[in-house]
Amino acid sequence: MLVDARRRRLDAGVWARPLPGVIDLEPLLPRTIAEARLRAVHLALVRCGDGAVAVGAAALVLHRNHGLPSRIDARAVRADGQHRRHGSHAQHDRFPVVEVEGGLLAASVPSAIVQAAPQLGRLHLVAVVDAALTTGQLSSSDDVATLATGRRGAARLRTCLALSDGRAESFLETWARLQCVDAGIPPTTLQLEIRAGGSLLRGDLAWRLPDGRWLVVEIDGADVHASPTALYRDRLRQNLIVADGRIVLLRFTAEDLRRPGYVPNQIRRVLTSV
Repeated sequence: MLVDARRRRLDAGVWARPLPGVIDLEPLLPRTIAEARLRAVHLALVRCGDGAVAVGAAALVLHRNHGLPSRIDARAVRADGQHRRHGSHAQHDRFPVVEVEGGLLAASVPSAIVQAAPQLGRLHLVAVVDAALTTGQLSSSDDVATLATGRRGAARLRTCLALSDGRAESFLETWARLQCVDAGIPPTTLQLEIRAGGSLLRGDLAWRLPDGRWLVVEIDGADVHASPTALYRDRLRQNLIVADGRIVLLRFTAEDLRRPGYVPNQIRRVLTSV
């Protein structure tokens, strides 16, 4: 009876079987990008079996790294040095393993970045390093460069490490900065401190203008800036920044960054008009 009821739910798509022996009771539940990534990691750990360790991008998910793409190749290996591959077993290189929230095991952040590098594009590779530096999970990009020596993709990884900057506070800031670097107009500094109206504010990206003023670019993320309270706060902040005339302010969103060349072109217009 119970077996028949289970089969009916599976056949109807009410339940799903993502892995042998595993039934998802809520396969149609709406999930955020972060939740979908975490689910993929959990499935990889279950698939691997006892003593599973998340590696590469999967490990970075467990380390709460915000530089990853929406979809990842979630992988796990056995802590005893073996992992299953198409029914057989294969050895993996030894690497430091740490316990993260929930008692799950993951490769250390430097090792995870090196492992994930071949699967990540340039933007996301720089972004995960930026995120790890910002949170203090990496003390220096040199920690990654040392581990990468002699590995596949080491030269490409070193190029991305040279572009990393721990002052970037979001994926969107990294994206905007790389667009400007590629356009030949890298920012003078990041997180420029601005004293205005008795407050100490910071601008995401900043360029020193020939007349002594600053061009400040703010990158607005929907999750941070969309609420009414956030919009009100941003408006007050913007008014403070531009009030005394020392700052030229531009604001962009993720949609602007998706338009090829739009953000650097708008910035270049200001830089060349002064």
